[in-house]
Amino acid sequence: MDRKAQVRKMRRIGLVSLFLFILQQVGFAGIAVSPITQHIEVKPGRKATFSISISNNQRSANASPCPVKIDILDFAVSDKGVLSFGPEYKHARTASSWITLNENQIVLQPGESRQIKGTVTAPIDADGDYWASAMVVIGDTKENEKGVKVQLRTATGLFIRVARRSHTERGNITDVNITMPTFDAGPNKKDLSEVELYKLNEKQSLKIETKLKNEGLISIPAVGKTIVYNEKMRKIATIPLYASRNNILPGHSRWFTGIMSQPLPAGEYKLRTFFTSESNKRQIMKESEFTISSDLAKTWAKNVGIDNNLTKLQFDPEKISLNLNPGRFTSANLQIKNQGLNTIAASCRVENSKYDWIDLKKTDFTLAPNSGSSIPCSVKVPSDAKAGTYDWMILVEMEQSGLESESSKQAVQYRIPFKVSIDENARTVSSR
Repeated sequence: MDRKAQVRKMRRIGLVSLFLFILQQVGFAGIAVSPITQHIEVKPGRKATFSISISNNQRSANASPCPVKIDILDFAVSDKGVLSFGPEYKHARTASSWITLNENQIVLQPGESRQIKGTVTAPIDADGDYWASAMVVIGDTKENEKGVKVQLRTATGLFIRVARRSHTERGNITDVNITMPTFDAGPNKKDLSEVELYKLNEKQSLKIETKLKNEGLISIPAVGKTIVYNEKMRKIATIPLYASRNNILPGHSRWFTGIMSQPLPAGEYKLRTFFTSESNKRQIMKESEFTISSDLAKTWAKNVGIDNNLTKLQFDPEKISLNLNPGRFTSANLQIKNQGLNTIAASCRVENSKYDWIDLKKTDFTLAPNSGSSIPCSVKVPSDAKAGTYDWMILVEMEQSGLESESSKQAVQYRIPFKVSIDENARTVSSR
């Protein structure tokens, strides 16, 4: 893969991770919307086109037509990664006025699919990245049993790069907060709920919060970590940093957080916080200092438990098994949850197969304790695929926060079996 293609792929992965959370589970309504994001390049003063696929997958005898409305909306992302939609969130790099659709209200019959065509017209003076969203409202607004109005909707992110020239990512670490562990008398850990236990663990851990600002014209899919050194500049620990959305749009900032529950001895420490981009290996670094007192070191060591350095990733499903026809294009999701007490950085890849049918839409991620991530997988079966069973493995390589002396316990590999079965009587699905 050439350098430009690799950069484009990394950018797509980053923007998908930005928008994944807003894609609500509307399967029960029988409506499928794809793709999650659109990545459109256009020259200044020129036009570019895109399409959104909307399908009514209801085919039962009592299925009914479904009205669908599509609105072009602005959206904003807070420094904590929260998305907000609506005209009140119009911003300096909005593309909403550039976008037109060939139709914005349709009715889908059961089993019907429709392609909504869109056009982007870039101003002559535009330069860099711009964005908006296509908000797909499904069905009519209804009231639930509590009288609250419920509206099913999902958003496709429209990310537009005006390719006037080559751009350089410009990130700046503006803040670093270091929170020491605290230990207060309280209830027994066995009596706490999962959420209460997470909050207690966070209080009893070293917490690093770092804000990264994008001061350039293009988005930054950032990956961060903090390295702890002692006063002799010997590496003591590594702490991966996580954010709810690691892709930072121009002009935006994002807080990244790292948690380490293993105790440090008393002494003076130096932090070096590093950020790199998934598409550009240029590194951003900032130094900070902190002190662990003798009293804190003793209390911390006394309260550390046997679980503080255990890796606990939970996979759902534990294996993926699909029965498909030749020519079929479908998707599957692998849910991963961090049940340990430390921040985790992980990467995924498909291995052990000569068949290039599976594409992971997300390959790198970080997880806070008691948090999860979804790995979307697309599967495209060739139309000439023969009957039989085809096997792959999804390899997940994980590194968690922890002391350098225990690094062998921090790096762990998991393998998730992925199987596709094709029956000898299966019919070929025509692709359109």
